[in-house]
Amino acid sequence: MKFWQKTYLSVLIVFLIAFDLGAYALLKKSYQLNEQLDISRGVSVYGSIENSLSYILGVYKESTGSTNYETVIASFAENYYKEDILLEVYQADQLIFSNAYQFTGDRAELRGDPYHSVYRKMNDELWLFIGGKMEFQGLRLVMSRKSEYLQDYHVTLRQYFIKLSIVISLILSAALIFLLIQLTAPIRRLNKGVKAIAAGAYDQRVKVGANDEFGELAQDFNRMADAVSNHIDTINKASEDKEIFINNLTHELKTPITAIKGYSEFLNHANHNEEERKMAVQYIYEHIARLDVLSGKLMQLLYLKSEEIALKPVDIEKLFSYVANMERHHLEAKQMTIIRECLADEVYGDQELLQSMFINFVENSIKASSSGGMIKLRSYHGHEGVVLEVLDNGRGIPEKDIAKITEAFYVVDRSRSKELGGIGLGLSICNQIAQLHHANIQIDSKENEYTRVSVYFTTPLQLED
Repeated sequence: MKFWQKTYLSVLIVFLIAFDLGAYALLKKSYQLNEQLDISRGVSVYGSIENSLSYILGVYKESTGSTNYETVIASFAENYYKEDILLEVYQADQLIFSNAYQFTGDRAELRGDPYHSVYRKMNDELWLFIGGKMEFQGLRLVMSRKSEYLQDYHVTLRQYFIKLSIVISLILSAALIFLLIQLTAPIRRLNKGVKAIAAGAYDQRVKVGANDEFGELAQDFNRMADAVSNHIDTINKASEDKEIFINNLTHELKTPITAIKGYSEFLNHANHNEEERKMAVQYIYEHIARLDVLSGKLMQLLYLKSEEIALKPVDIEKLFSYVANMERHHLEAKQMTIIRECLADEVYGDQELLQSMFINFVENSIKASSSGGMIKLRSYHGHEGVVLEVLDNGRGIPEKDIAKITEAFYVVDRSRSKELGGIGLGLSICNQIAQLHHANIQIDSKENEYTRVSVYFTTPLQLED
């Protein structure tokens, strides 16, 4: 059973019980009021009859001296019989006259003092009995008459109650169904959205039409759907990156392995002179060295992805000096110079990782620059922290490659990268180092003019003071 159906039945049952109890109490009160009115009228008639009969019997006794009252009472009762009023007269416990129905059982009206009234159902008819002491010689008079009005009123009330209950039930049912359909519409929309997302439509969202609890639930569902969608996008992107990484790794491994295998067979089976042997050994060595570099870079990349670092103050001048000193042989080989400009004195980070990152940047600049070129290392204060830059006037990077250049194994010019010894992991490692420092790398370049690599550091909150 659905929620709206449970709510419909629960509310309908509770309301009808409350309505029926209230209506029953109201109708019962109305019936009691009419009953009291009927008794009042009956008592009035009874008082009139008792007074008249007492007077007639008193006169009869004085004039005749007889105590045989039955004939007088019968003549008197005949007049009221025409009006459907029946009489009984008792002397002590002895019945001396009756034109009424006789029945056995408790006769509470006989104990009335001055009078007592009782309703009885006889032959499916309602009768009112009123009995009490007469003023004449302690006789007791019982008057009985039909209460057709009260009986009809009771039937009318019962029929009205049943009809009213049915009408109210129908009206309430229709109103409840309409209201519950309107109130549960957000739940149905939410359920539809959940089914759509379960079927794979992760862009599905629920329309929020109110500011009530259902609206809040819909908003929370949309936020949950956004989070799920973002996680799925992240997982899909990670899966794609992993597939690309594996494909690139396979490609990078295939070339040196194929070369090593080929030159090994050449050394084992071919007739060759000493010069050819040295050449083959040299090629094998170069490709083994390439595999060694590749494995080292991969280990470094995996290490950085699982590492957490402590940020400490690093002297920028010393950092730049160390990088320049480490690259002095490459700089001298191409007759290049490094210019250092430190407008910011320190940055927070891991000194060894920052050295590795900027050595990578400078090596790339050296490879991309012609002989006699210049590289500039610069630091300054930005809007949110310190900025460190590496600027060269080399061949630059095509605009279409800038967004992908930090991906693993991505190289701009594969033929030239092999000539320069690049495997496409350097900038990926640099990007990982920057993420560990909560920093961002931005690359600006123009082909055949310049390349600027800027690293934006944000000062950690715990070190701001």
